[in-house]
Amino acid sequence: MTFFEALKQFQMPRPGELVATFKKWVHDNGLWWLVSVVGHTVALAAVLAVLSMMPAMKIQADAPEFKSDLDTAMPEPDLTHFEVGDTPIEPTVLNTETLSMVEAPQIEQTEQMNDDSAIFEAAGGGISTNTKVPNVGGLGGFDIKAIGPGPAVRGPGGVGVGVGTGGGPGSGGSGSGFGGRGSGSRKAMVGGFGGTKATERAVAAGLNWLARHQNSDGSWSLGAFDHNCKDGRCNGGGKENSNSAATAFALLPFLAAGQTHETKGPYQKTIASGLNWMMRNQKPDGNLAAGAGQTMYSHGLAAIVMCEAYGLSKDAQVGKSAQMGIRFIEAAQSKVSGSWVYQPAPTGTGGDTSVHGWQLMALKSGQMAGLEVKPATLEGSRKWLTDVSRGKSGGLFCYNTQAGPGPTMTAVGLLCTQYQGAKREDEAMVEGMNYLMSQLPSKTTRNCYYWYYATQVMHHLTGPEWDQWNRDMRRILIDQQVKEGCATGSWDPEKPTKDAWADQGGRIMVTSIALLTLEVYYRYLPLYQINPSNTMASAEKMPAIKGDGK
Repeated sequence: MTFFEALKQFQMPRPGELVATFKKWVHDNGLWWLVSVVGHTVALAAVLAVLSMMPAMKIQADAPEFKSDLDTAMPEPDLTHFEVGDTPIEPTVLNTETLSMVEAPQIEQTEQMNDDSAIFEAAGGGISTNTKVPNVGGLGGFDIKAIGPGPAVRGPGGVGVGVGTGGGPGSGGSGSGFGGRGSGSRKAMVGGFGGTKATERAVAAGLNWLARHQNSDGSWSLGAFDHNCKDGRCNGGGKENSNSAATAFALLPFLAAGQTHETKGPYQKTIASGLNWMMRNQKPDGNLAAGAGQTMYSHGLAAIVMCEAYGLSKDAQVGKSAQMGIRFIEAAQSKVSGSWVYQPAPTGTGGDTSVHGWQLMALKSGQMAGLEVKPATLEGSRKWLTDVSRGKSGGLFCYNTQAGPGPTMTAVGLLCTQYQGAKREDEAMVEGMNYLMSQLPSKTTRNCYYWYYATQVMHHLTGPEWDQWNRDMRRILIDQQVKEGCATGSWDPEKPTKDAWADQGGRIMVTSIALLTLEVYYRYLPLYQINPSNTMASAEKMPAIKGDGK
């Protein structure tokens, strides 16, 4: 039978028959199918809802979170109430307990700081000939030429105990490379290396201000921090759009004071949320700039934070982030010039001493923390320092190969040279030191960036020159710190005179660098000690050199 013949024999059911058949099916199967359809619809909706949430859930699962139990941390202090005097009478106990104090005994008016002494005194900021450096981990003897993890080799001019190998912050005095920040060694390092009760009060007030102006997501902002201001006095926002740089600037002073995300102190949550924000925003290639325009500036600062946080805590997740940050710096270096510029440029020919300094500091911090740093990167950085050195003995430094030397870049170049193992009696170091001494800190010419680098250089050199520099520096910073209103503890970038970096970094940057300058006494151990056989000869004061102004 053909298809058409079969089709002719087929008879369509009548409408009445269709209705009767449908009613019978509904009576026999309708209830079961209704329940089935409703159940599958609900199940399908649930599956779709879960699928729509999976990206967010994956982000949460991948987002690094610390294992420390933050819920049991010491309660945070009343951050809305703080006065510069609300710190302990002893500057040697700036620890987790005293940082949370909101009331403190009055400082005796008979306090003697030796600031006006006519002669060099150790208590005034230097180290006398027979002073022994306490047995702490730190920068003493550090040489950035050391390769791989573990303690760095002793530098040719260094006489310290090396970077240490302990996992803790050196609370007993012999811990990691950041051991000077522990409470056990602070007593020896604050007074012995130039700190006073006033500097410690200023640090405590500054940390309090930073904590009060943190964003809810854990970051800080150079230009929008004033959204967290309570009375409208915290003006002076920076123009650079980089929450990564702002967060790094804010976190560094906490780490310098020995506070971490694992320290059961008043700012544990503050630090933990800041570090978590950085790691959440780190790119797979290690970039920590979080989209900032000047990538290497922001990344270098953030990498220093992660390296120091790892060196103090030995947290594996922080260490992974820090090592990735080091790798990014290595990959971004120019293979031609040995330096860095605003953006990664491995095949470029340019360089920037300012950017160079931040990257080398990150590499140094990474080595101190026991991370791996490629020797080729360090060797390449030497070439740039040679290319931008000027002066009779090569102790002055320029922004780039076309510019003339200036005080800020000389300070950066000298610090990098110290990291590279230069001896304190080298002619270049003597030349550079005397140039810095001709550019002493001044109330009328503020340049926090210059002060920060030059203070580190002079602190490593020690001696009468450091004593004079330190007295001038700390007096200016303590006098200019804001002491009333919501801005208490910060430094105004515009007043009493405008800082050279007020426009770029604003109050966050200026405050951070001021704090780090006042924490230099225990942030790193000095590179050199004074002794009869290793005393730097002072050359005649050098006149100001006209350069690029940096």
